[in-house]
Amino acid sequence: MLSIIIPVDIDTNTYYQESLRNFQNRNDVEIIIVNKEEAFTRAERLNLGFHRSHGEMILLHHPRSKLANEAIEFLILESKKRESSIVWGGFFHQFDVHHFCLHLVSWYSNFIRFKLKGIVYLDHCIFFSRQIWERDLPIQYLFEDTELSYQFRRVKQPILLPYPSITSAHRYLKNGIFKQILLNLLLKIGYFFKLPSSFLFYLYQL
Repeated sequence: MLSIIIPVDIDTNTYYQESLRNFQNRNDVEIIIVNKEEAFTRAERLNLGFHRSHGEMILLHHPRSKLANEAIEFLILESKKRESSIVWGGFFHQFDVHHFCLHLVSWYSNFIRFKLKGIVYLDHCIFFSRQIWERDLPIQYLFEDTELSYQFRRVKQPILLPYPSITSAHRYLKNGIFKQILLNLLLKIGYFFKLPSSFLFYLYQL
């Protein structure tokens, strides 16, 4: 079985529903939606989802991303193998808006952060074999996907699958592309210097 976990934050973030439309009521797929009323931080929602799941393969699906049917079918097949060669990884990131700077952001995310550094953000839609989950994610407001990557890459480097994870560029369009890129950089610097995650989350929400 493949367990798909979606840490939903607000009701308008329904991009993920396009991914799940053809996978309802199947015996080989388990869909677990954890909303903000159950847990405030995304890390808590992911922890709750994992402990409710039963699948051998887990897919952490970003609520503002969508995957093709072929991507999910691939993971379903892997979940049925006695010994899958797929340990953990994500899908090829791209935005739903064409802009040179957004293409550059996706390029960096795919080829520098993912392939060279082994850090996979949730908008890649992270998948992993159940057995490599060692401990719950720390309860912080941001960068829980980075913490998960640190845990998993001790086992093996992530695999980047060629199916696209198409992510909404709404935050870039709302705040301005250059402003959002600068803010993301400042947040990463703050994380590096271990500033309180609640403060970083406050900046992220501005």
